[in-house]
Amino acid sequence: MKNKTSITLCCLVVLLICQTGLAQRSAESYVKKSQERLKDRDLDGAISELDKAISVKPDFAEAYVQRSRLYMMRGELPTALADLDKALLINPEMPQAYADRGRLRLFTNNSSGALSDFDNAIARGYRTDEVYGFRAQLKLMSDDAAGALTDYNVAISMKPSRISYQLGRAAARSRSGDDAGALADYTSVIDAFEEREGRRSGKGKAPSKASAPDIVSPIIKGEERTSTKASAAPERGDKTVTVTSRIEAVATINVEDESTMTGEQMEYLPNVAAAYLNRGQYYDKKGDTDAALADLNKSIAIDSNSFLAYSARGEVWRKRGELAASLADLNKSLELQPGNSLTYLERAATLLLMGKDAEAEKDFSRILADNPAYKTMVDQRREEAKAQRAKTP
Repeated sequence: MKNKTSITLCCLVVLLICQTGLAQRSAESYVKKSQERLKDRDLDGAISELDKAISVKPDFAEAYVQRSRLYMMRGELPTALADLDKALLINPEMPQAYADRGRLRLFTNNSSGALSDFDNAIARGYRTDEVYGFRAQLKLMSDDAAGALTDYNVAISMKPSRISYQLGRAAARSRSGDDAGALADYTSVIDAFEEREGRRSGKGKAPSKASAPDIVSPIIKGEERTSTKASAAPERGDKTVTVTSRIEAVATINVEDESTMTGEQMEYLPNVAAAYLNRGQYYDKKGDTDAALADLNKSIAIDSNSFLAYSARGEVWRKRGELAASLADLNKSLELQPGNSLTYLERAATLLLMGKDAEAEKDFSRILADNPAYKTMVDQRREEAKAQRAKTP
């Protein structure tokens, strides 16, 4: 009797192992079919195949990870997040799942959750420049400038060509009080860009402090204002693509085939515009308004939709006493980003210097209606502008 029982148990174990193996192979075949459908751009079909994989093997963590990526492609972020949660419940040691969930949480503004996921991904050996870059960004957002700087250094060592990392490091350096280091990063991005554009135009590397826009590849759009006459660069080819960045920068660039552009290329011009903007603001703080204008002109030439660049240039014009130019730029900034209290504050100061007190007070009142906590700042700016006007001949 005991022998019969033992034989029966052995048979059941063998059967279970065989069924498990069959389920695994079947699930893997569905995953393979999903990948084939994705190559054919059949997103719904690819998801359907992964549904089948999970139905035959509910504990197939990798299938959940694969399906989450497809849901992200389809814009179904909560469903994608649920799949990653399930994958990590099945296998808490999946570094890729932590990295994917970190990205997803970052996109959905769950900063603390994203930071925890990137920590877990790195701790489990998933160490890519992107993960370090994302973690650096989150650390910078949480005022951990030292931690951000460390991670940006790692990301740059892995991928020196990714200029967004250099800009992030510049911000971390600036927060840490290392203005010289921040300036070096901005200049590194700008010099590389100008050298590249110089080769394309056959002029060689442009000087870092050129007084007028001399951008060859971008189509220069929008109004321009410079102390010397600027000419728009010739277009090359008949295709254009619009790209965006986190600072709402938009640039139009010539490309031979936009379908071949990488993510790194798509972020290139907006980040170059940001480098010119940030370096221009640095020069402005140091009192070098000529250099500040040169950089801000170039930033706007590349990205004619950056409210930040117009606002910064408006402040520089005001410091130079060119009030009409200042007002025009600040108006443009508010057109691009309506309701920005800080821009209203700068415009009010310019209006006071122009003797347009009633209009200035409208801007001050608008600021206080939206942000009563700004009263001290508003009062201070009003008095500063009036004192400056009194000293003006």
